Amino acid sequence: MTTPRIEVDDREVVEALNRLIEIGEHPAPALSAVGRVLKTRIQEGFQSGTDPTGRPWAPLKSRRGQPLRDKGHLMNSIDYNVEGNSVEVGTNRAYAPVHQFGAKIEAKAGKVLRFFVEGRPVFVKRVTIPARPFLPTERLPEEWGNDALDAIGERVRAGWDGSGTST
Repeated sequence: MTTPRIEVDDREVVEALNRLIEIGEHPAPALSAVGRVLKTRIQEGFQSGTDPTGRPWAPLKSRRGQPLRDKGHLMNSIDYNVEGNSVEVGTNRAYAPVHQFGAKIEAKAGKVLRFFVEGRPVFVKRVTIPARPFLPTERLPEEWGNDALDAIGERVRAGWDGSGTST
C-alpha cells in the first residue's frame, strides 16, 4: 500500500514570518515613527496653547500673544531620540520644567528680579509662573496613543509588504 504524500510550498509563508521577525528585532523605524507623532502632537499643543489633554494654558499677564510662543525656542527644541527598544521625547532647554510644572521665583535678600515686558524693564521681588504643561506626565492621551499605534502599524505593514523597515 502506498502512503499518500502531500507537499506544501511554504516559501511565501516562511518569508513573511521572517519579515515579521526582522521587524520585531529592529524596532527603530517604528519607534522613530512614534517619536515623530509625539513631537508633532506636542508642537500642536504649543500652537493651540493647550496641554496634552486639551485644556488651555494660563493666559499671559506681562505681554501680548500666546504663552510659550514669544520666540518659539522651547517649541522648536522638542525632539525625539530612539535608543534600543525605546523612544524618548522631550527638550534640552533647562527652563522647560519651570513651564511644565510652574514655579515661584524669589529674589535673594536685598535684590530684585529684572524682566523685560514689551521692551521695558520691570523689577519685582518675586514672580509666580503658572504651570503650562506641554508634555504628558502620567500617560498618553488616548488620541495620542491611537496615533502612535497607527504609526507602528504603518511601519509593520511597510515591512510586511517587503518595502523594508527603514525610516
